Amino acid sequence: MTTDAVVHQDAYTLWTQLEAEFDRYHAVIAVLPLNQAKLQEDLRRYLCLRCAGFLERIVYVCVHLYLDECSGGPAREFSKSFFSNSPNLNSETLSKLIGRFGRDHSDRLDTFLNGTLRDSLNDLASIRNPIAHGQVPGGQKLDPERYRILCRAIYRWMTSELVTPVGTITSYN
Repeated sequence: MTTDAVVHQDAYTLWTQLEAEFDRYHAVIAVLPLNQAKLQEDLRRYLCLRCAGFLERIVYVCVHLYLDECSGGPAREFSKSFFSNSPNLNSETLSKLIGRFGRDHSDRLDTFLNGTLRDSLNDLASIRNPIAHGQVPGGQKLDPERYRILCRAIYRWMTSELVTPVGTITSYN
């Protein structure tokens, strides 16, 4: 087990809820009869949507926590009023958003978003809306485990870059 800093409880709760959903998914598919392949595909689509939603929410929470920490009073309220929701995230929208904090933040994000993570983020963004609107994408892009890795990486980056730790836990896994 590793020891990592705990971020603000709101961010950590988002992460543990997503992890619990993955645990339930694995428990179900381990006993799912072979003739229920369609149900497994439905669950995979759901988890892909949850990963996209998680990323939007964790970015929103971390940005607001950062604004709370870095500003105060009317300036804080003013800055938070310009970020009332997180957009559907692909690598370009995430880079533009983080870039609004300055070139230093943008450079660190670009270094972090290596080719694999960037591709995963863009693939997840490309299937989010079709799934949410009832289209039935499948294939290689419908890989919740790939997006779980992406979510874990972005969660760790966002919380290490934008949120002051408040305690200690034994593991992110």
